[in-house]
Amino acid sequence: MASSVQTLFAELKKTIAEGNDELTLQICDKIIKENAADQTVLHCKAVTLIRLGRYNDALQLIARKFKGSDIDLSFEKIYCYYRTNQFQAAFELLNEIKTRSSNPGLLFLEAQLLYSQDKFTECIRVYEMLLQQTNKSDPVYEEIQVNLLAAKAGLAFTAKKAVLASEPIELSASAQYEVAYNAASLHLARSELGEARKQLEAARKACNDRLKEEDMSQEEIDEELAVIATQLAYTYQIQGRVEEAMEIYHSVLASDLKDASVNAVASNNLLAVQQQRDLGQAAQKLKTASSKEASARLKRYQKRVIAMNETLLQLYMKKYDACRDSACKLIATYPENETLYLVLAAATYQQRKAENAVEELRKYAQEKPEMLAIWFATIQVQLLQSQPAAALGTLESYLGRLNKENSERYKPAIVALEVWLYEQTGQSDRAMEILDKASQHWKMDAEFSSNTPTSIMKQTAAFKLKTGRFSEAAADYEQLVRSDPTDAQALAGLVAAYVEVDPIKAKQYGSSLPGVALDNLDIAELESMVPGVKRGYVRKPTNGDKRRKMPKEKKKRKPLLPKDYNPERTPDPERWIPARERSTYRVKGKAKKATGKGPQGTYIAGGGIGGTGSANIGGLKAATGGESPEQQRANKGKAASTTPAKTSNNNKKKKKGGKNKW
Repeated sequence: MASSVQTLFAELKKTIAEGNDELTLQICDKIIKENAADQTVLHCKAVTLIRLGRYNDALQLIARKFKGSDIDLSFEKIYCYYRTNQFQAAFELLNEIKTRSSNPGLLFLEAQLLYSQDKFTECIRVYEMLLQQTNKSDPVYEEIQVNLLAAKAGLAFTAKKAVLASEPIELSASAQYEVAYNAASLHLARSELGEARKQLEAARKACNDRLKEEDMSQEEIDEELAVIATQLAYTYQIQGRVEEAMEIYHSVLASDLKDASVNAVASNNLLAVQQQRDLGQAAQKLKTASSKEASARLKRYQKRVIAMNETLLQLYMKKYDACRDSACKLIATYPENETLYLVLAAATYQQRKAENAVEELRKYAQEKPEMLAIWFATIQVQLLQSQPAAALGTLESYLGRLNKENSERYKPAIVALEVWLYEQTGQSDRAMEILDKASQHWKMDAEFSSNTPTSIMKQTAAFKLKTGRFSEAAADYEQLVRSDPTDAQALAGLVAAYVEVDPIKAKQYGSSLPGVALDNLDIAELESMVPGVKRGYVRKPTNGDKRRKMPKEKKKRKPLLPKDYNPERTPDPERWIPARERSTYRVKGKAKKATGKGPQGTYIAGGGIGGTGSANIGGLKAATGGESPEQQRANKGKAASTTPAKTSNNNKKKKKGGKNKW
């Protein structure tokens, strides 16, 4: 027995060195049958189960065999908790171990747990601490750098106003493709699309070359490249290179990858590209993206995006109740997401309940007054209902919550909307007052005045010109012309303003306007192509125009005649009478037989029952042999015309195969 156990241990050592985990597990079981109390073999089996991904089996083995043991498998338990999404138990055990151990490996576990819980700020702090404690020549240093960049990218995706958005990304020339991939993800989160594309293309090439050098199978190489390719396709999608992005997504989905998270992201992104083209196919893609296997591997913000797309798809498919239920569930999980409140209101509005949608949005605005999107959605619905006064009241309510010194109220978009609403409600003076205050604020704000878009200045000057404040408009346009003398639009506005206040300067600046080349233009063709002018347009006569309008001639329609119409032939005078009531009508088929077998009380020529003439019901006289055939046909026609309903009832067919009700 001893020799057989020694042989098994030798085989175990060999399989561990070869990395054959399945065979290692079988040998461990054989040794445990011989000696069930061997802690070393049990420890080896627990680690092998973890390597095989059987984390629940490993936890059960540790709980049964290592209770009160000298071997501490706390690290293994924490890792199993982490891989089975038991984060609370993992954190509790980790905090317990930290009180009695200062092992640096605990920091790696803590960082990984924080990252899995989307606690990116704390995760970055731990990784930066590990980076300071690790020598740059150590291979672990680059692994820490990879994880640190991943945490920074996660923070940038979830919090767009993160402080680290301005930090430079330093990469060594010999950096691995994982570093380049995570650096590209961080560039994507910062909307630095050009740099992200360069890093991803470099990462794809480096990954392909390195894995081929390591003699990995093509299937394994494709699995690794699919992650980079999907991220590159997303970059193309954001850049507007939709066809290239769709080609990559289709190739990734057609390759039957084992990684459910990659399939989920590719399916969701392809749905976003195609939008409402095929809602049935979109539902199938979202079913793939929201599977349990994929959800276990996706980050919280990724699952949120997929869940929101599901809700929007229900809205597009007009499943309003399901849409509202999904949105309410998501609000309970992501209360900070303002888009979900808009989806709820949209579901109500699409059911032709605009007033209810406005009330909903007002309620949400009271609950979440800091969410600007809810306020502006309320304004939009009110404008769709042609209620500019109500929309102005909503905007004033929002601005009333802000401090007078708050720069938020002087954002160009908000000022433009406020000015437009005042103009729509006939308060041009108030609109000009708001515009003056905004102009003063923009001039005093050093950060804004140094980067003031010329479009804002042009719109301000155009509004002043429109409201008759020509001197102020001329001053604004003159400032624009000084900054860019080649700006023809600003120069034209300046001439239009000076025409009203200083014609001499208007003529001076007018000579600087670029000429219009008319040599190569066909004026007649241009006039025929003028949009908005109908062909039948007639100039309205003025008071001095004494021309008399000619009355329009009414068009005569040709009479509608039958196809076989012959003008030489006299039309049938009975053509308007139903066929059964015409004198030439002849009974055919079964109806003809029925005329001689009528029910009791029906008139039959020559008499009723027994032919004696005693059943002469209805006051009709029996036909005599002295009547001519023409007279008989005439009498028959008269009788038919007086009782058409009876004739039609007698000719009805009975239904076959049926039974009477009783």
